Amino acid sequence: MTVVAWPEDLIDEVAARRCVIVLGAGASASSASKDGTHPPAWAGLLEGALDLVPRESDRDAARQLMQRGAYLDSAQVIWTAAPGDAFAQFLAATFAPGKYAPSDVHALVARLDPKVVVTTNYDTIYEAQLAATYGADAFVVRKFYERDFVDDLRSGRRVVAKVHGCVSHPDRIILTRRQYFDARRKHSDFYAGLDALVLSSTLLFVGSGFGNDPDIDLLLQNANITAPSKMSHYALVPNGWDPAVRDALSHTYNVRFVEYEEGHHEQVPEALTALAEAVEKARG
Repeated sequence: MTVVAWPEDLIDEVAARRCVIVLGAGASASSASKDGTHPPAWAGLLEGALDLVPRESDRDAARQLMQRGAYLDSAQVIWTAAPGDAFAQFLAATFAPGKYAPSDVHALVARLDPKVVVTTNYDTIYEAQLAATYGADAFVVRKFYERDFVDDLRSGRRVVAKVHGCVSHPDRIILTRRQYFDARRKHSDFYAGLDALVLSSTLLFVGSGFGNDPDIDLLLQNANITAPSKMSHYALVPNGWDPAVRDALSHTYNVRFVEYEEGHHEQVPEALTALAEAVEKARG
């Protein structure tokens, strides 16, 4: 039985490689290390980083912000209060390359073979899957501070765009409110390329949240305001949302939600398998 009903126009976009897949923290959460641990999401990452903060008052402030869902501000407190490069070293250890094995989700996204994958994740899990599937020379990785992103988009190579940086350079990762602002101010060429992608491509979000990522939220809002389109973006998400919230997000971001059963994350690879089979049929 089909878990979700994929729209025909999305299948056509993926088949023609006009679809950009956006991987969020939920995609990495499906991976596991040898000891069975998973890459942490926002809350788990910040909770683990609290031990880096020497002053109890700073820890309390960061924890209170975290409990209110103000993750950017909590991260700012921790980053500022932690001594030296302790936070960067913590990130390097947490998301060390090879620590987590690619999951079925990563394998299925690679099977869809999009020209561009945009990821907000720091890890290198998807890159490991691409290397295993197509070879290490079959794609290029571009971080937000690198200047060849637009040229890569016009090349024939697969592109992995890391909008928040990579564990390979943990001192340049985007995690705090100030880092978000500084990245956009200093590396406007990269974000101009992202803006162009949003305007010219269909996006499919896998494992992404909405309303808690300033980069993604700003990209979608700006595109929907400055150049509204009848063509929607798509997001694979659990159901159970309040209808008013879901409709507001859909209206704000021009996103159609493809829903699976809340709490049944095993349906994500099932849904992606169905999409891959439909795309392969369309390409054939």
